[in-house]
Amino acid sequence: MANTIITTNRTIEISDIDSDYMMDIGINVESVIFLPGAENNSVDIVEERDGGANPLKVRLISGDGEPRVWYTNQRLRLGFVFADGVFAATAVVIFNIGSLV
Repeated sequence: MANTIITTNRTIEISDIDSDYMMDIGINVESVIFLPGAENNSVDIVEERDGGANPLKVRLISGDGEPRVWYTNQRLRLGFVFADGVFAATAVVIFNIGSLV
């Protein structure tokens, strides 16, 4: 099985999470929303860097099962490593894309 990825003109939504994900290119990411599938789900959002380790940008942890949001408003190439997070079957990560300014 692989991640289900739905892309619109302003969002990238990843569900059925069971593998790593990294954006194809650096884009203006307005925010990242993590919709956990259960309590204590988490995702580590990393930025891809050429020639080195991908640094951790933010860890979104939901101890109560409620959504978590990170506002970034930066041009980045973001993703996550499946093994570094805790994902229930219904967890979703959404990258909201901002305008190209």
